[in-house]
Amino acid sequence: MVLRKLMLCVIVIACFIFIAGAEVPQEDYPGKVYIDKMFKEQAELAEKYAPKIYTLSNGVQVQRTPNENFSSVYHNPGASVSYNTYFLDADNRGCAACHPSMNDLLNNMTYDHVNMDNPYGMDTTVSQCIDCHSYSPGYVTETYGFGTLIHGIHTNSKAFTRDCMACHTATGNGQGMKLWDLDKYNWLRGIIDVSDVKGEFTFTQDKIVSQEETFSFNWMYYPEDYKRYGNEKVNAPLDPEVARNWPISVSGCVDNPYTITLGQLIKDIPSVTTTMTMHCTINPNGGPLLSNCKITGIPVNEVLKKAGVQDRATILYPTAVDGFTIPTAYSWLEKQNAYLVYEIDEKPLSHILGYPVQIWIGGAAASSYVKQVTDLVLDDSPVDKTWFYRGWAKENGGYYNKPSVGITQIHEGQIIEAEKPFTFEGFADAYELKVEKIEFSMDRGKTWTSFNVPDVDNERWVYWYFTFTPEQVGSYVLQVRARAEGDLISDEPTVVMVTAK
Repeated sequence: MVLRKLMLCVIVIACFIFIAGAEVPQEDYPGKVYIDKMFKEQAELAEKYAPKIYTLSNGVQVQRTPNENFSSVYHNPGASVSYNTYFLDADNRGCAACHPSMNDLLNNMTYDHVNMDNPYGMDTTVSQCIDCHSYSPGYVTETYGFGTLIHGIHTNSKAFTRDCMACHTATGNGQGMKLWDLDKYNWLRGIIDVSDVKGEFTFTQDKIVSQEETFSFNWMYYPEDYKRYGNEKVNAPLDPEVARNWPISVSGCVDNPYTITLGQLIKDIPSVTTTMTMHCTINPNGGPLLSNCKITGIPVNEVLKKAGVQDRATILYPTAVDGFTIPTAYSWLEKQNAYLVYEIDEKPLSHILGYPVQIWIGGAAASSYVKQVTDLVLDDSPVDKTWFYRGWAKENGGYYNKPSVGITQIHEGQIIEAEKPFTFEGFADAYELKVEKIEFSMDRGKTWTSFNVPDVDNERWVYWYFTFTPEQVGSYVLQVRARAEGDLISDEPTVVMVTAK
């Protein structure tokens, strides 16, 4: 207790020196022995409570708490403090203190959670959890229930022995509590801010993921959801006869309704191989629930044309074998491509992706990508009375994830080399809208550096690369956001901290 009080006094003195901008005198004077001893004790404590370095299962090293070396401030070589670890206890706070991998945590729950594993090297964050458990009618049964849910889980867990401050931080103005993971960058010392950050920027739309890596929302609502999920889990073989004889019917507002097998349809109408993005409706901003894939399929417009679409047709209902359907405005097909997809990477679809056929609709949210589609029904219902999925709509307007931007192949606190270029990478997508800019901040949102992404295809994601050189040892916080047509901007930036050594 005495040592803690002594160090608190030292921190207060150090803060006063920093605020005053004064130098620590280096010449001899009567009290220099005491001052030297003070800094020595401070340095010893900082060494004892040095931030932890972890090695993840993939071999990547991370340091989730910044070092604090204020030699340049105090003009005293080796001057250090341990505010982050000794006083704030930062290494032992936040989700990662107990759960090094939130993905593993979700996969080992007592019931099957939506699979957040991904090929992008992305960690699940508490920010993503909050997004999913906010306002999501049709997906999550509770509204804004994350806090109640998590408090209930931790209260009932015998393994959780910490107090509230393991997850929270008290606001400085006394107006409540915030989650540590969301507020920590405002309190951690040793973060190096870079105004108007400079770096090399490039992008592509051709980066794809394999069929095995393709996102699929593995939640179960309808009967075939359970069958697909179960078949995938036991690696059930695909039956080619099912694909050849799979019925596709066109009906409703058409002159010549008809039914045909998938095998015959492939023979009758030339297939197209192209690249298209599938993006989950409730993908949290920065989340991994999207894929950019090489698909092969039959153009939906050509399938409908064979039936003679009537002028009164306003809505298309692609309907699965179990009756599941999500509507698409017929006019949408005049500006966006849609396909009856039967191959990804020139291989038949897996069970989980809807073998033998799934509809892909450019610019629509993944909920519209109906699996095991068997009926294309045209209807004349008023368009303005129909709900269409074009992103994750917020309760009071706007979107959580339109445009969405993610940082890939990175972990919070990942250790990189100082004075050497490091390339961040990630994606941006805005459903039917074109992404126009990717913006970066390294001073916690005070300034933003903007890069244009001209002439993009809105049916494919923008995969970006940003190369930055940390000029000194320390921790840096990168924030990324995107801008899209219609003056839309990411609802919240995606954030990651790296530690340069």
